[in-house]
Amino acid sequence: DAVARHSRKHRLTNSYRFDRFELLPARRQLLVDGHPALLGARAFELLLCLVQHRERVMGKDELLALVWPGLVVEENNLTVQVSALRKLCGANAIITVAGRGYQFVQPGLEIQELGTPSFPPSAPPSAASDPTWSAPERRKATLLPGHSLALPEKPSIVVLPFVNLSGEREQEYFADGLTEDITTELSRFRSLFVIARNSAFAYKGRAVDVRQVASELGVRYVLEGSARRSGARVRVNAQLIDALSGNHIWANIYDRVIEDVFDLQEDLAQSIVSTIATQVQMTEQGIARRLRPGNLRAHDMAMRAHANSLEAHRRNDRALWDQALGEARQALTLDANNLLAHLVIAEIQTRHVGVPQFAEGDLTAAWKEGISAAGKAMELDPADSRAYGWAGFLMAVAGFYDEGLAYARKGLALNPNDCITLSNLAATEVWSGEYEEALVHVAAAERLSPRDANRYLFNSCRAAACFFLQDFEAGIEFATVSVQEAPQSVMSQMSLILVAVGAGQVERAKTAFETMRTLSPAYAHRALTQDAPLRKPEDRKRFTLATRIAAGLEAPARSAELRRAVPL
Repeated sequence: DAVARHSRKHRLTNSYRFDRFELLPARRQLLVDGHPALLGARAFELLLCLVQHRERVMGKDELLALVWPGLVVEENNLTVQVSALRKLCGANAIITVAGRGYQFVQPGLEIQELGTPSFPPSAPPSAASDPTWSAPERRKATLLPGHSLALPEKPSIVVLPFVNLSGEREQEYFADGLTEDITTELSRFRSLFVIARNSAFAYKGRAVDVRQVASELGVRYVLEGSARRSGARVRVNAQLIDALSGNHIWANIYDRVIEDVFDLQEDLAQSIVSTIATQVQMTEQGIARRLRPGNLRAHDMAMRAHANSLEAHRRNDRALWDQALGEARQALTLDANNLLAHLVIAEIQTRHVGVPQFAEGDLTAAWKEGISAAGKAMELDPADSRAYGWAGFLMAVAGFYDEGLAYARKGLALNPNDCITLSNLAATEVWSGEYEEALVHVAAAERLSPRDANRYLFNSCRAAACFFLQDFEAGIEFATVSVQEAPQSVMSQMSLILVAVGAGQVERAKTAFETMRTLSPAYAHRALTQDAPLRKPEDRKRFTLATRIAAGLEAPARSAELRRAVPL
């Protein structure tokens, strides 16, 4: 409870300045004379806690609970981090109060109110304000702001998109698939922190400085390379760079036939792990062993389907989704046991059922195909976390909340590095009424994918959780960011409707409702006439009341009922 209250009370709304330092919670960053300090994640959290509670002494048990939530750690960990902060900020910045704990006492601290944040928080002014820039150019320019994230405590890496050297545009999916597979294999190692695929692909097609990439994503190591496919053969070049020093610490060239691509991926993963993470337990070395496809033609088709499904989701393109679904089904006619094809179908049908933008047609049939595909994927590879994540979401949206949570949590236990599994768990927790947990898991997903093109979904999920927690002020911030990122998203508009009504901003909610109705008349009608698939009856009532107020079907004064401490 203390962790949850701290999280909501201290949303990322302020920055703090003292002496030569500026503490930026929204960026998870400490600046020293305007330059990012190399600060571990725990040390950053500890400093932030002490600064935000500077008016009092913080007990050691309280700090341990806030900085290491859900973990049992030795008090010595706290002592080590305090010592590191004193070395950086000055010996007198944090005092020890005997028998009680620690207190931040740096004089002259200034607090800067950030108000409603834009996202990203440090978008280049030229892109945001120059009227000669087109909307796509502005979006591209603001996608990768120049700021740092704190390094995780374990070895951290991003796999940048491999360059397609085949000379054929249609082979792009192969290089992309190779990149994603290597990322997936690395993410299975609990001793590594691996940036998610979507954030890595934000750099695709760009000439980048690996030090800048590492700084923006908060990782130490960068893997980059190229792939050239010609007929039945493939050549892959890969090199691993330590971004702190800029040194190339490992490189290799692989010449293989297509049948050996899975060996290639495993070799890459094992080489990287042995190079940068010697502390990985030997028992983990066998993790990167996956189900091999029985039919390479079917797998090739499934890879195309997967690439198209990802692009369809990014563009909200229903026609491309349908194409990807057809390709995955066709792959299964060639090989009924192709794992990737089953995962693609599970993903597409989960989005079909769960994303208001495309929630139309025979949803029951879509649900059945999606849950069947997820079940088959789990049967084929019980260690694949993604299947459990899709199954969890589908079970919860159909009202099987306990089963959904069990599947989604199993997925997280199998691979805590998987951003999609984390975000599916968060969505499942929202349906199931576990809003505090959803906020924690969304934050974890965003740290794994801080440049995710679909991050508007993270913030719409946050806004919904805040609505049911009656934290409307925070919800407005999250929903505003979500709408700014994706104004054509029904989910973004719906999240804004809820929190705006809850906050008493009824006119703003009405505008959002009209936008949502234009985007998806079918979903707007269903939101007004059917209960949302939420576990708690009082939450279903809150959802319906907020929607009806925004639609002008209930008096605006009734929004006050949403702010009552007792259920409706």
